Amino acid sequence: MAGKRVSQATIDMLGYDPREMIPKKKGRAGWIALGVTAALLVGGAAALGVYANSCDQVFPGVTVGDQSLAGYSREELTAYLTSDGLLSGEVSVTADGESLGQYTQRELGAYINTDKLEDAAWSIGHEEGALGWFKNGWTMLKGLLGGKAKTDIEVLYNENVLRAAAAEMAAAFDREPVDSSYELTRDGLYATTPVDGQTLDQEALVQAVEALKGRPGTVEASWETVPGRGLDLETVAQELNAEPSSARYDIEQGRVVDGTVGVSLDPEAARFAMDAAAPGERIQLPAQVVYPEMTAQELEAVLFRDELGSTSTKLSGTKARRTNVKLAGDCCDGLILNDGDIFDYNQVVGRRTVERGFGAAPAYVSGETVETIGGGICQVSSTIYYAALLSNLEIVERYAHGYTPSYIMWGMDATVSWGGPEFRFRNNTGYPIRMDVTCDNNQIKVTFVGTKTDDTYVKMTYEEISSSSYETEYVETDELDWGTQKRKQSPYTGHTVISYRNVYSGDGTLLSRAQEAKSVYKSRNEIILVGTRGKPVSGTTLPEFGEDPGGEPVLPPEDGGEPSLPSDGSPGISIFG
Repeated sequence: MAGKRVSQATIDMLGYDPREMIPKKKGRAGWIALGVTAALLVGGAAALGVYANSCDQVFPGVTVGDQSLAGYSREELTAYLTSDGLLSGEVSVTADGESLGQYTQRELGAYINTDKLEDAAWSIGHEEGALGWFKNGWTMLKGLLGGKAKTDIEVLYNENVLRAAAAEMAAAFDREPVDSSYELTRDGLYATTPVDGQTLDQEALVQAVEALKGRPGTVEASWETVPGRGLDLETVAQELNAEPSSARYDIEQGRVVDGTVGVSLDPEAARFAMDAAAPGERIQLPAQVVYPEMTAQELEAVLFRDELGSTSTKLSGTKARRTNVKLAGDCCDGLILNDGDIFDYNQVVGRRTVERGFGAAPAYVSGETVETIGGGICQVSSTIYYAALLSNLEIVERYAHGYTPSYIMWGMDATVSWGGPEFRFRNNTGYPIRMDVTCDNNQIKVTFVGTKTDDTYVKMTYEEISSSSYETEYVETDELDWGTQKRKQSPYTGHTVISYRNVYSGDGTLLSRAQEAKSVYKSRNEIILVGTRGKPVSGTTLPEFGEDPGGEPVLPPEDGGEPSLPSDGSPGISIFG
């Protein structure tokens, strides 16, 4: 071989450079020895090649990881690679020092492409072709001499399985934040401090597990804090700061609702107390709390339980007047007032118009009786006024008629008109009250129902302190025949009376007597029309009033009509209803 090039492939296959085996100077004996050696080598190589190429097992020196596969049949190789032997190590997962569990590689979705790995391991020493025949022998020789042919393991992960495992760990680790809250109880105002939550970074956990490539180990999962929200104590103070009020009747909802708790909270002092508390701790805030004197349940038990006062007045007059009274009464029927509410008659009844069904009926306007839309509704306001007095309610505003009414006791009437005068009273009982008004052809009845806390009752009386008589005026008119007389205006005697509210205990003992109002009723002259048409010669005298049987009967005007404002605009002076 001297003088010839030896390829590197040949050197690699033999494991040495054959040129080094040739002595520089050889005699015939050297060449003979060399020839014998070569013959032995060629013969051995040939024999090893025959054996290697007939081998139906994994070659010596073939390993997967640290595991030798030498001597495995193809079936044994397949069985070993598909077992859990290559993925037996466990992975421990922790987060913030907390163990999230021990997981096998299979539980984390790890797997090996066993077909590819098997082909790679089996192919070592099992090459085909002429060159493969020699290479297989050489591979066998190297394996027998301790050489290693390591087959790399490629670990893959089933993303669905791995992410499901990460989600399972997150479910055990994650914690929702707890926002701060407050609670108003009978014992005071309490607040719970916030508690931070935590959330596992699942994507980072998946990447950390994949980085192990199927090896056992420990993974410290990353996570984030989710802060709980604290209280905006300024807003809480604004929401809660209120004066206490008792349970009341919600008119729109038609039911009793709880009152308002009076709370006064100092935000700075409350913030100091919460900052000093531990997360999730429930503490009492420095606040002044005043609870309603009565709960909704307590009010419900006594709601509209008692009759406070009731009265009725007789109805008279034209059909229109009776209709007006009924319409006004219907507006007031069932009206509910909470404690402190003010009843305003004009606001409740509204403007009296033809469109609303009110008709023309007699009423007093500037001292005269005229037909007015809504005439007669003062009987409703007067009956309500008298019932309110008997119910011991607080009168806010009331005016007497210009003349003494015929349907109610003096001093117990209340005149009204759109634009004034007004009639108003306040519910001062401490409980809701309801006004029940019924009207029929004979009378109008007003009853107040509410809650009595004692057995007292009211009687109303009056005392006349002065009076003024009327005069009769005779007015000639050519609209009547001579000798005929007709009353144009009925007379009224004037009276000034003081009304008193008398409060009695249940056994009839007078507890108090207080002046309620002073009512001034004017006098009104009687006016007689005397006919002059067809007057006879002088010297004939007029007959006395009432002697002429042909005269038109004179009836008193309908009382309690709707007045209008007088020319001077002063309420309750020249306004009569």
